[in-house]
Amino acid sequence: MKLTTAIAILVLVAGCARPKPAPPVPTARPEVRAEMLAPVPQKAGPAVLYPDPNTTPGVANPAVTQANIRQTICRAHWTETIRPPVSYTNALKRQQMQEYGDTIYDPHARCIPHSANARCYEEDHFVSLELGGDPRDPKNLWPEPYKPTPGARQKDWVETFLKHQVCNGAMTLQDAQRAIATDWFAIYQAHH
Repeated sequence: MKLTTAIAILVLVAGCARPKPAPPVPTARPEVRAEMLAPVPQKAGPAVLYPDPNTTPGVANPAVTQANIRQTICRAHWTETIRPPVSYTNALKRQQMQEYGDTIYDPHARCIPHSANARCYEEDHFVSLELGGDPRDPKNLWPEPYKPTPGARQKDWVETFLKHQVCNGAMTLQDAQRAIATDWFAIYQAHH
């Protein structure tokens, strides 16, 4: 009799106990395709290796998707079909050099960091064309210096490396775009 009374009391107490609140349900975030690929503030290299994230955050080309990489970035010479003319990029380079503070143009200046000589810079697609970057958006273009080293040529190596990763299926297009916009120099250090 004591056992059945104890069980009855336990059942009664259990019925009166307050249930634990359910864990919060995560709110669903709407699927938004972000064109601008804002980099994180912490970088592996010195500031001269990166564009100003407010001026050049990097912009993806909406015409390039994971589904069409075989017809776009993985096809030989595809970037030649979308590359903007030099007349556009040279004019933008001079304008952006002024915005970045290189205001005195000296065609004979040596190529040192913050030189005002346009030939010391490559008008670079921050998210490269070979990774599906926007070809003409100024928010994806910046005057990248050739010096110091590493500089523009080393970033070119990273762009090709990441393109091979995407085309070989080792990473997604979006992951490669995010990686180059986040810290291309960290990739160079890790894989070169």
